[in-house]
Amino acid sequence: MRVALVLVIYILFSCGEKKQEHKVVQKVTKEKEEVNQLKEKLLEEEQRLEKERKELRQKLLASKPDENLKNSLLAELYLRNLVHRHENTLGFNLVFDLHGFDCGAPDCYRTIIKFKIPYAAPISFPKTIPFSFIEEGCGIEKEISRTGIFQLQEESEIGVNYYSKSEQSNLIIQKEDTQTKLYYFPNIKEGKIQLKSLNQFIESIDETSEESNAPYTSGIMNMYDYSIFLQND
Repeated sequence: MRVALVLVIYILFSCGEKKQEHKVVQKVTKEKEEVNQLKEKLLEEEQRLEKERKELRQKLLASKPDENLKNSLLAELYLRNLVHRHENTLGFNLVFDLHGFDCGAPDCYRTIIKFKIPYAAPISFPKTIPFSFIEEGCGIEKEISRTGIFQLQEESEIGVNYYSKSEQSNLIIQKEDTQTKLYYFPNIKEGKIQLKSLNQFIESIDETSEESNAPYTSGIMNMYDYSIFLQND
């Protein structure tokens, strides 16, 4: 009799455990399904936004008259009005408002580099470029303005790399997949930066170091909401 009672209790306990396990399995399965549904919704939203971005870019491209620029390394700069054609020259007005690796919010002061190059089809980058260097904004009581010469270090299908001996700096325009990167590296030794190893160089930068070579970048080049540029066009 005692053995039978123990057996009944064991069976009831086992059934209770199985029911509890079943509930846990159901809960985990439901949570997994909810996570998968959320992932699908996020993916659909990303695809929708990407489609919208491409459509807006095509609309912006159609609004720009210069086919030569639109099919060049400078296309994204042209779409953002950082490059303008003036008859037989191209004027560059490059604004760097991100000084180092931060959250992406523009700084309250700006570094501006201005220069011109001859207009050619296809676009050709000269060996040397006279430029103006300007810094203005908060923390700068009087606008800093000086001039220099950029010398062409590299030119390829993926970008151009210029160096200024007087400023000890590199100016780089680099095409990467569907994006175009614009960098200004201050306090750099000549020959230290090459296009083929640029990404590895950036990844190796320690911004906490006193000798950090973190680049200046442009907030406007990080913007891919082309509707903004359509409004300003």
